[in-house]
Amino acid sequence: MTDQTTTAAPAKGHEFTATIVINTRPFVWNEKKITFEQVLGLAFPGQNYDPAATSVEYSRGHGPDHSLRQGESVNVKEGMVFDAEPAVRS
Repeated sequence: MTDQTTTAAPAKGHEFTATIVINTRPFVWNEKKITFEQVLGLAFPGQNYDPAATSVEYSRGHGPDHSLRQGESVNVKEGMVFDAEPAVRS
């Protein structure tokens, strides 16, 4: 079996590393926070989306499950799960 985990944001000298799951795919994340835009960039690389109509929900983070909106960030926790649903621009 091969390792399907993707390293999302390699950073030199950072001691923080967590594996997060975005739309069922694991990513190694090396920053203490992740933004709405970064989640969508990992979930749908190179795709245009309408931020006002796009949703990002997360669970297994610090505190209750929540939504992430355009311009917001959230503290990352090992095993955190994100579900991203873009509204694609035509």
